[in-house]
Amino acid sequence: MSHWEGTEADPYDLDPKEVLSQYSVEWVALRKSYEELKKQLNEIQQELAELDRKLHDGEISEQEHMRLYKETWLKSTQMVQVKREVESRLYEIQRKIRAANQVLKEQEAERERRERIEQEKTNAMVEWMSLKQGFDLVINRRKEINREMDLLEILRREGKISNEEYRRRHLEQIKRLAELRTLETDIRRRLGELLEIIRS
Repeated sequence: MSHWEGTEADPYDLDPKEVLSQYSVEWVALRKSYEELKKQLNEIQQELAELDRKLHDGEISEQEHMRLYKETWLKSTQMVQVKREVESRLYEIQRKIRAANQVLKEQEAERERRERIEQEKTNAMVEWMSLKQGFDLVINRRKEINREMDLLEILRREGKISNEEYRRRHLEQIKRLAELRTLETDIRRRLGELLEIIRS
């Protein structure tokens, strides 16, 4: 027996809806952090510009400017690194969410396809049952005409009907049989088509 025999579903196989649910909370939190980091970095940029202005206006010495500038710059460097990590994680989550959405889209399309097939089968079954009744009626009507033709033949042999009347009625029966045969062929063909849909 292999290691894989008798095992249940893959424990790492997540429903796409679960993936979306799990990552949506993290996405919102990270997105908020990302916007906050951008805001802080913008403030640091303004601080650096303010330090340059103070140095230019003589409000601080060049040594103090260098010290404060270095402190602020180091802080911004750390924040830029954090921002990059957040961006990387956001990209990863976005990729997984898109993949999960694609799977959900495919599952929905497959569900709709199965529903459409089931509906087609149901419609085919209803039509088949209705046509089958019609087919049985056609068969019975054909049998009736055949019996009428046999009776007509007996009447002719016994001389109870004129040859002219016999020919007229016989011709009418042949025409009705031809019409029924055409209808029977059409119904039989359609019944076959419907059976294929039902069995597919």
